Amino acid sequence: MRGMPTKQELEEKIRTLEKEKTSLVAEIKELKEIVELKTKAGELENEVSTLREELKTLKSKVSTSDVTPCEQETCV
Repeated sequence: MRGMPTKQELEEKIRTLEKEKTSLVAEIKELKEIVELKTKAGELENEVSTLREELKTLKSKVSTSDVTPCEQETCV
């Protein structure tokens, strides 16, 4: 039985593999969360950019004098 691993060697190998598995699962979970957060941040950046442009456009329209005053009867 010279080439066969002992019970103690197998138990140690199992402990080592279980530790590595736990570590890998935790790292994978963290990386997935980072990917999700990056995606959400990108989406929010796009939304904020769109809103800033809309605000800029509206402020520009409000400040220009080519807006004709409306008559009381036709304005809502």
